[in-house]
Parts: sequence; C-alpha cells; structure tokens
Amino acid sequence: MSAETTRVLIVDDSPTVRRLGELILSQQGYTVHTAEDGEQGLEVAKRVMPDAILVDFVMPKMNGHTFCTLLRKHKGMEKVPLILISSKGEAVGEAFEKEFGVIHYFSKPFEPDDLVRKLEEVLGSVATTGSDESMAESVGSAPAAIENIVDKVLRQYFQKDFPLLMRNVLSDTLNEAGLVQKRGMILSGDLSEVLLPDIINFVYNSRLSGRLTVFSREVFGEIFIDEGNFIFATSSRKGSRNIFLTDLLRKDGRLNADDEELNQCVVEARSRNLPIGRILVERELLTNDELMEYLLQHAQDAFGTTLDVKEGNFFLEHDDLPTNLQDLTIRVPLINVLMEGLSHLDEKHLAASEFKDETMVMVRLITNEDALETVSLKPRELELFGLIDGKKSLREIIELSQLEPLETKRICYALRKVGLLRVKSH
Repeated sequence: MSAETTRVLIVDDSPTVRRLGELILSQQGYTVHTAEDGEQGLEVAKRVMPDAILVDFVMPKMNGHTFCTLLRKHKGMEKVPLILISSKGEAVGEAFEKEFGVIHYFSKPFEPDDLVRKLEEVLGSVATTGSDESMAESVGSAPAAIENIVDKVLRQYFQKDFPLLMRNVLSDTLNEAGLVQKRGMILSGDLSEVLLPDIINFVYNSRLSGRLTVFSREVFGEIFIDEGNFIFATSSRKGSRNIFLTDLLRKDGRLNADDEELNQCVVEARSRNLPIGRILVERELLTNDELMEYLLQHAQDAFGTTLDVKEGNFFLEHDDLPTNLQDLTIRVPLINVLMEGLSHLDEKHLAASEFKDETMVMVRLITNEDALETVSLKPRELELFGLIDGKKSLREIIELSQLEPLETKRICYALRKVGLLRVKSH
C-alpha cells in the first residue's frame, strides 16, 4: 500500500494536533482528512472510507470510546486500523486494543518521525495479512521495490531534518499551505526567539482570549484564556504518566480506587459524555466548590509543566472553550498564575541541582504536631513532609508521592529552605 493511495483520518478536538498531523502526513504523500470530534469523524469516515484512523481519547460531543464503538458497527469499518492518540498512557491503550482491536497507540506529545513510523508500522501490519495476490504483486515488481528503497531513503533524510524545519518555519508553512486560517490565528512563533513568560504576559496585558498551544519535543501543552484570565490548562510530557482529577481525589482519600461507586461514575460519565467531575458533584461526592479547587490545582500543575518549555512553537488562536470545560467557573488573572509558576520554576531548577542525588535520606526537624501547626503548609507539602522519616531515600519518597520528580524535589527544597528538614549525613 503506497502513501499516495492511502487515506488517513485524524479525529482530534485540538486544531493544532489536527494541523500538525495533516502537515506531517501530507508531506509524506498521504491523503489526510480531519475531524474535530467523534460525530464529525464518523461522518467523514463513512464518506471517505479511510485506510487508517488516528483518534483522540478525550473529545467533546463524542469521546474516543464511543467513536470506536459506533465505527466498528458500520459496514466496511470492522477492521480498519485504529491508532489511539492519548495523554492517558498505556493502560487506556491496552483497554482499547482489547475491545476494538487498536493495533497501536501512543501519547501526546509526539514527534513527526514517531507519527510517520507508527502509521507505516500499522499499515505494514495490515498489508502482511492481506490477500496472496496483493502480496505477490508487491514482491514481484522489481521497479516497485527500487522505488520503495529510494522513497525510504528520502523519507529518512526528511524526517531527520523535520524537527528543525518545524521549529523554524512551521508557522509560515501552515499559513502558506492554507492549514491555518489567519482570522483564527492571533499570534504564533518560535520559542527559541521569544520567551514563553513574555508571551503570557503580553496575552494578559492585551486581555486576549483563546487557546495558547505549546508544542515541543518533550511537552504538549494547552492553556485556555478568557480576556487575560486563566481558565484551565492541560499538558503531557513524553515518557511521564499524567496525573488526573481522580488521582488527586484518591491521594486526598476522597475516592477509593476499588470503590464500586467510582466505577459507576466512570461508566455514567462515559455514557453521558460528561466530565467525571460533574458526575461526582451530581452524586454529592464532591461540592462544586471542591471540584473547582481540585481542577484549579490540576490546571496550575499543567501550566507549570508547560511554562518550562524553552524550545518549540506556540500558537494563540481564537477558539471556543471545549464542551467539557464550559461549566468551569475558574477565572484567575493570568499574571497571578504566571508569577506563581515562575516562582515554582526557579525552585525546581535550584532543587534539581541540590537534590540531584536521589539516594539521600532526609530528616524532619519538627516532629511535634503542635509545633507543625504553627507552620503554614499546603496539603501537598504537608503530605510529602509526612513521608520523610529519616529512613526513606529521596527516590522512595518520589515514588510514594506520585508527583513529578522535579515537583517532589521542589517541595523538599522549600521545606529545607524554611528549616523543616535536613539531609541526613552518611
């Protein structure tokens, strides 16, 4: 199956992901179709009968699970290869593979050559299970084999230089190709030429609204803004497991991973295509104010992860708030979130140096509960402080905290700075 005759459908609610995917694959000769949600994706799939489909897990109107369920019921789509693009990680991918026969899955952010290789791998797997006649044709044609070798050499050369191309000319290429509508794009650029904090400060002072997307080799982040106010943020770091709302609730003892009621909430949220937080509020497992606090904590963590990006590209676009975020009441001046994020970022950089040795053992300097009450600690800091017992190594504390390693080290750095702990001498 040659790229020129292969139709690929990308179903993702992020305009940036759709455009990047279309740009990457069309450069390889694929015919690319896109859809912004599951409903539109089904319509496009029935119309073009794609040879492979890349589908996001979390989408408004119809999520990836519902999309795959309905797709498999459509005649001619029973075995079309599905590639799950998700920030959920491996566990979600395995569940999809078992239920829908998803051949491959990978997480945002992805690099251009990863996407191309994954698609080639999937299509190659399909080709090996095809008819004997088609296999004979591909094997028996010497000119075709030579053409394939030349094609692979050119692709390898292009893929090697593609990340550099992305960083330097992506915005201009998107505009020239007509993949970005200029009336929707507010500003875009290269993060090696302008600092992300400066961009965020400009957005705040200009009271702009929209979705600020940051795309780098390691991080994919989206920040939602309303007239200079921070609404929400999401981020994915390559090779790291994301922390979700249910993880935060479990850590605080508000939910039990084996709780049947939680499982029922997940099923209901999926069937009604609603955020699970809304279901938890409806069932009075959380108040709406508590939900907003947890979501704000989750969003600020994602904002901090995105803020650390130094190289890559950014896009600020006019974009409606996704359906699953429209009932959020969070509105925080963007400058406040930026200042807190920068403060944490500075501490992370210092902590990365001071706590480089993860075999170190730390000792608490305050063990009396009454004395501890005089110190103002956030719940996350207090929880991590409780893990320090003079026996566990820093590596063990990182694993138990279920936080990003740098965030754990940052908190340890802050606790040490205010005199609450010291490093145990060997």
